[in-house]
This record gives sequence, structure tokens and C-alpha cells, in this order.
Amino acid sequence: MRITDSFEEKKYTSGQAEASRFYSDHSLDPLEVDKRTSYPRKVFWYWKNFFRQKRLFSQIEELRNALNIKVFAGVSGGIVPLTFYLNENPSKASIIFSDVDSWFTDVLPDMKKLWYRKFYSYNFALENADVVDFLSPYILEGVRARGINVPRECVSVSPCSFADYSKCRVGDKSKFEITFASRLEPDKNPMMFLEAVKVINEEYPEVKFHILGEGTLVYEIENFINENKLKEVINFKFHKNPPEVFAGTSVFISLQSNTNYPSLSVLEAMACGNAIVASNTGDTNLFINESRGVLINLNTAELVNALKRLIADKAKTNALGTNARKYAMENHTIEKYTEYYLGLIKNVTAKK
Repeated sequence: MRITDSFEEKKYTSGQAEASRFYSDHSLDPLEVDKRTSYPRKVFWYWKNFFRQKRLFSQIEELRNALNIKVFAGVSGGIVPLTFYLNENPSKASIIFSDVDSWFTDVLPDMKKLWYRKFYSYNFALENADVVDFLSPYILEGVRARGINVPRECVSVSPCSFADYSKCRVGDKSKFEITFASRLEPDKNPMMFLEAVKVINEEYPEVKFHILGEGTLVYEIENFINENKLKEVINFKFHKNPPEVFAGTSVFISLQSNTNYPSLSVLEAMACGNAIVASNTGDTNLFINESRGVLINLNTAELVNALKRLIADKAKTNALGTNARKYAMENHTIEKYTEYYLGLIKNVTAKK
């Protein structure tokens, strides 16, 4: 091996490790952390986070007093300082917790074991908020499967999601292009997409592909593209405004292992007139069906077959894209979601 080769290999390995460290949002298993953490360290963590959240709560309470706020909504980590209201009897404010996290962050069946993580955990809010608003049934089912007792009378499931459709348009689709946009992590299955691209390219060399995103698999994707000589057919980059690309593509691929519903990228792609090929996981079938796209099992063969059918019948693909655009812009709107959320606020205020 030449010296330059050795240097490049070290540079690559270092860069790969740095990318993995920077982009990975997979947190360590809390129970594993617990085993390795000393009691004094746990006490330190508890009080450090207690006082941090208490300070935030004090600022929120000052605003509540000044503005006579009756209801607070906590989205994801925003719920944590609001848990102090849930400890009051009676509470000065009603609390709505919007759980939009299909990763089930910090949802553990036995929070008492990890007492020092109290102000990291969502469990208390899930079990005590006046309303728990779930973005999809999949998230509700996942939380309950982990042993968290969310009172049935406090559960609400959002009727839709929404996107900024002012960015979404139908552009020139005379050339057949296919796009994949997501965090480039294993659960999104970008490597399966690349395997399909490799097969499709042999039969349809005129078809172009896009991969938009960043993540821990960046280097693995770059290697695959280079080793299989696909640089001329794949546009691989991060894009600040993906709808600009979606406007010219005919098909959008979403291959999440858990659920594709209600992915913002999928909604934007639909609004740009793309037929959708999606893994039939979680609640995906709530917005993707045979009139708007193709649902597949998570394997390369099914993905290849779905793409071949869409490429061979461009008129049908365009019709699916037209239906997808109409559905997204009529059903997943900010107006519909706002009406739903205002209803939650009115109901919880009336109860108080």
C-alpha cells in the first residue's frame, strides 16, 4: 500500500467516525447507563436537572400570571418543565402533551427505577397530563406496549399532519426521476433503496435518482455509489428545500422500518405530484393506498418490482401523483389541524 493510500484510508475512517458521532441521534439504553453510573453521579444528575427545569418552570409561571394563561401545550421535550403543574393540586394550568415521537424516547415501564432521570422522562406527563395528543395510533400503541398507563379518557389522536404547501409545485416530469429523502440512518433503509437503484439502472439507464439527507450512513452510501459506478445516475446531497427536487420527480420512496405516517417528506412529495412507494409498516396505510402509490414489504425484490411497474406505465404513475397531490392538500392541512387543536384547548378548559 502506498503512503498516500494509507493516509486517505485513515482520513476516511476518521471522517466516518466523526459523521457517525455528529449525526447519530440514537441514545444509549437507559438501563445500560444505569448499570454503569455511581450513586453520587445519579444524585448529581437528579438535582442538576431538577433545578434546570425548575428555573424554566418559574419563567413559564411568571408569564402565566401576567397573561392569565389557562392551558399549556408541551411538544416532545417541551413537556418537561410543565410537569411541575401536574404535581399541583389543584393545578394552575391545564396541560396538553403532544407526543409526536415514534422513537418512544425515554418511555420505560419502570420510571421509579431510574428516579434520577425523572426530569428526562416523559412517563409522568404521559400518565398525568390532562390530554395526551398522539400524532398517530402507532405511537399510542407503542407507548402502551411499553407498559405506560395512559388514561383512556385523556387520549386524543391527531386527524392529520400538515406541510407548507406554498413550497410545493408540480414541475417538468418529462424525464423519469425517482427520489429518496430522509435521515440517512439504518431504520430508514437507504441501502435497500441503493440496491434497487443498482438493479433498475441495468434495465432503465435513462432513469435518474436522488438521495437527499444526512446521517451516519453517508460514507457507506458514497462507497456504494462509487463501487457500483452510479455517480452519473444518482444525485446525492443534502438539500435545504427538498420540494425543489420533488417538483421534477415522478416517484418518491419511503422505507421506514417503523412507520411512514405522517412523514413530512412524504407529504411534500405528494404535494409535488409524486406517486409514493412506501414500506407497509405502522400506520403508513392511513395515507398511502393503491390510488396514490404502492405499499410493499421491506425487501429489495418488492421495491424493484414496484419501480419497474411505475417506470413502464408512466401514465399510471402520473395519475397516482395527481391523486396524491389532491389528497395531501385537501386532507393534511394546517387549517384542519388547527381546528382539531383548538378543540382540545376548548375541551380541557371546559373541564377545568
